[in-house]
Amino acid sequence: MKQALLFFLSTFLCSHLAAQVDFEVTPNPYENSIEFDLSNTYDYTVCRVRVKNTSGQVASLRWEIQVDEAPDGWRFSVCDQNTCYFTTNTTNVDAYDKTPNAPVFVLPGDTSRLELNIFPIGQAGTASVKVHLYDMGNPKALLNSACYNVTIEGLSPVTEVDKSRLRIYPNPVADYLTITKNTFVKQLWVSNILGKRVRTFDTSFGNKYDVSDLPDGIYLVSMVDANRKVVKTVRVSKRGIRP
Repeated sequence: MKQALLFFLSTFLCSHLAAQVDFEVTPNPYENSIEFDLSNTYDYTVCRVRVKNTSGQVASLRWEIQVDEAPDGWRFSVCDQNTCYFTTNTTNVDAYDKTPNAPVFVLPGDTSRLELNIFPIGQAGTASVKVHLYDMGNPKALLNSACYNVTIEGLSPVTEVDKSRLRIYPNPVADYLTITKNTFVKQLWVSNILGKRVRTFDTSFGNKYDVSDLPDGIYLVSMVDANRKVVKTVRVSKRGIRP
């Protein structure tokens, strides 16, 4: 009887351990401070993490949102590997009404996306949100939590004086473009004279942008803000260095 009991316990423990699933979230916590056009009450910002199944078991993943702190009126939604959900969905598998019922299947060693969408609805502020991860094979056991700490600040309006001070130099250019110091241009879009974009540069203070391999000619360089709106466009002449 004692040997049978020991065998039962050993079998139970081994099967229980074998069924455990472990998930790694990267980055965790997700932390960001975002400049946002609060005048557009329909727009949202996306916070992306990746979840990795670090176990040897196939996972049937369920997630659930927990909002610890957020301004009144903010709304949240999640996109996973299957689909993007409405702000009214706090989970991908509802244990009560079975709608929705879409667990995310993740193979051992594979990664899956997990995105938190924040709708600030015209308000600046800070949010602290967790997306808890569970395995459908052991629904009460918390695997991990993706933690999002996000601050949203309103964009300062760009005045005509600000725009007038923007310069792209040298012009004509042979190798590298530079932009005058500012706080609101986030990208440079370089297009040919027909309007086809041929280069995209993320901007940072003091950086130079290599156009040395572009053919000689006239290009349109658009300066773009954080909302992908063109602030100013200038014509730039590309001329190779002559011997």
